Amino acid sequence: MLSRIYPFEAFLSNGKQLIEREVREVKKKQITRENGKSVVKFLPGDVKRIKRNRSRDAFKLRLGMGTVLEQSGDKLVEKGAGSALCRMNFWQHVITKIEVDGRLPDNLIGNEIAVYKETLKNNVDGSGKQLLNGKHLQNKLMSKVANLLFRELSRAMAQPTPGANAVHEQN
Repeated sequence: MLSRIYPFEAFLSNGKQLIEREVREVKKKQITRENGKSVVKFLPGDVKRIKRNRSRDAFKLRLGMGTVLEQSGDKLVEKGAGSALCRMNFWQHVITKIEVDGRLPDNLIGNEIAVYKETLKNNVDGSGKQLLNGKHLQNKLMSKVANLLFRELSRAMAQPTPGANAVHEQN
């Protein structure tokens, strides 16, 4: 996985995340499942100002966590995109290290993931049936972990290294 995201600076523009703001019609998305595939239908919506984090999206695509819309007749089908091998390795990490209770580190990020995981598991309908389980829950966790990984790598890249200033001062 590291070879897919190295060098991390490739996802940044002048050392910062590339975030684009645009005004466009945001259509309401209705996603249904047909024959094991997600079919996306767009309904009329509102004109909104939206923010797109292109850096994070490119990062997630490299990890195999991206999606693309493909047109099939009069339907748009949302498919996973990116490296299938990397996605599989990432999925294995999530189900063995994150989804299993008691394996998360006891730090701020581990606690944030644990709270998010419990929120997903406690999301039930009126009859008490869990709304998300299995692959859906794992995919949500994978997305959260990828977003947190990008956030923390961005923070680490923004901080100056401790010895860098001393080297520049000597020259």
